[in-house]
This record gives sequence, C-alpha cells and structure tokens, in this order.
Amino acid sequence: MLDTGRSQSQSWSDDAGIGLIEIIISMFLLALLATAFLPILVQGLTTSVRTTTIATASQLAGQQLDKLRELGTTCSEVSVFDDVAPATTTDERGTVYQPHRQVAACPLTYPGVVSVRVWVTRTGVAQPLAEATTLFYVKTAAP
Repeated sequence: MLDTGRSQSQSWSDDAGIGLIEIIISMFLLALLATAFLPILVQGLTTSVRTTTIATASQLAGQQLDKLRELGTTCSEVSVFDDVAPATTTDERGTVYQPHRQVAACPLTYPGVVSVRVWVTRTGVAQPLAEATTLFYVKTAAP
C-alpha cells in the first residue's frame, strides 16, 4: 500500500464545512436566476393566452363568413344572414366569444356586391378580438 504522507483523518478535516457553504451559495445563485427569469416566464404565458384567444376569435369570424357563403347569392338570402343573431361560443378555457354581423344595403343594380362585416368580441368587452370585412357577390334581389 502506498503511503501518501497524510492520514485519513487529516484529509477529512481539511474539507470540513465546504459542502454546506457550497450548497448555501448555489441555492442563493439559483434563487437569483429564478427571480430574474420569472417575469419572462409570466410574460410568455400571458402572450400565449392572448394569442390563443385571438386565434380562436379569427377562426369564429371565418366560420361566420363560411355560413354566409352557404346561404346563396341573392340579396334576400344575404339579408337573412344579418337578421339572425349568431350564438356565443365558449372555449375549453371558459372564454365566451360573441360573433357580430353587419350587412350593408343591397345594390341598386344586379349583379352587384354587398359589404359584409363580421367581428368577434369577448363577452363584456366591446373591443373586437378579430374582424373581417368583405364584399359578397349577389346575382339578384330575390330567388
């Protein structure tokens, strides 16, 4: 067996207490890092929720325009689209969306176009989350 010149009890006493100090310092540094990154994490989560809400509202606005396309190409059919109030939709997070529609007056000559505006709001909030305006082609006044 090799003799290193030190006894085992002497090598233990040289390192005594270092582990506890290193743990305390590393916990302090970890707390500093967590405090620095916490605002970034919160902002990222907030942005994610906002983006999901806007994407859902955009999808609902597109669905409203799809329903308009299914009705037909006469002005009376497009006017019915404006008369029926769209139903609210609730997503998996509990956000309630309210679609709105606005159809302009029928043209004086046919064929022509009718301006249609669709927007989606959150219940209790007047500002639109998503909005679409389009010109819809109509062939005649009535079927």
